[in-house]
Amino acid sequence: MKFRVEDIPQEGQEATFSQDGSWLDERLAGEPARSFRFVGPILVRLDLLRTGRMVLVRSRIEAQVEWRCARCLESFRRTLSSEYTTTLKPRPSSPSPSPEEVELTREDLETDFYEGEEIQLTPLVQDQVLLALPQKAICREDCRGLCPRCGKNLNRESCQCQDITLDPRFEPLRSFRVH
Repeated sequence: MKFRVEDIPQEGQEATFSQDGSWLDERLAGEPARSFRFVGPILVRLDLLRTGRMVLVRSRIEAQVEWRCARCLESFRRTLSSEYTTTLKPRPSSPSPSPEEVELTREDLETDFYEGEEIQLTPLVQDQVLLALPQKAICREDCRGLCPRCGKNLNRESCQCQDITLDPRFEPLRSFRVH
């Protein structure tokens, strides 16, 4: 997803891409076993608007993802979607002296830089996809998970296990009675 800045018309440009899940394999190479997989293509829509050397990028991603629930370990599918807007500016040629502490504004957080005559949007869009993934995916909000004793899926069946283990620090309270 590379664009020459000068080729982006003043009225803007729209581009649509489709990538498969292996598109992120290199970025996820150091990850331990993943609890998700992309079921279909990752759809990327970019709207580029140029003002002089600055480029406003609006991106939208959508993908079908299959996860393993962090509570009950059942597989489930959801649509992952994310929208992101950033401004790309030419990288300043000389670094400006910076004070020890700088307070960042919202505009600073939504600004990135490019070098040369082309902008490479692949890393930016890959970051957007990875940031849209939840750290712990749950099949549904009220998922009851697995019984810690017998391992039954409590969403499908109940178990007869009783939680009789008591933290040893609270054992003296077992005999405490209020009259």
